[in-house]
Amino acid sequence: MDFLELLKFAPLILGFAFIAFLLFRKDPFSSFNLGKLITYFIGVLITFFVVGWLVDSFVFAWANDRLQNADTSAEFQEFKDRSERIIDNSFNDEAGNVVVQPQATTVRVEVVVTATPQPGTTDSVARPEGGPTQYTVVAGDTLFGIAQKFNTTVNDIMVVNGLTSHTIMPGQVLNIPAPSN
Repeated sequence: MDFLELLKFAPLILGFAFIAFLLFRKDPFSSFNLGKLITYFIGVLITFFVVGWLVDSFVFAWANDRLQNADTSAEFQEFKDRSERIIDNSFNDEAGNVVVQPQATTVRVEVVVTATPQPGTTDSVARPEGGPTQYTVVAGDTLFGIAQKFNTTVNDIMVVNGLTSHTIMPGQVLNIPAPSN
């Protein structure tokens, strides 16, 4: 059985539940008239069924007819044409020229990391695992990733740079300590 079919009986079930509540409450029966209550309940049920039948018979059929006739309706076509003109005019200036909307551009910045040469070495670039160096943070970097790259710890990088949080920003230059053992 379909659940929606059961919903048709919801007013009936709620009504019986309300009657049961009134019958078993602690107040004496003299405070309400059971005949009036049942008559009122039957009136409510009839009203629900009549309104439901009217909606099922007329409202849905009317809405369906309107939707089917919308494409052939002259008023609907005029509405569509006017809407399209308004949208087209919003992208053109008064002279009829198409207004080009500015496009967002992406700028890619590449940062080359070079190590600071060790005093007394003849190499122009010291190897990162050879000692302290500087590193410029790029987008997407994390302290953990930088620490792994240079074979050190996050804590060592934070201590050397005086950082109090793990937040780093692109373009920030970090001093990288010598590799951890």
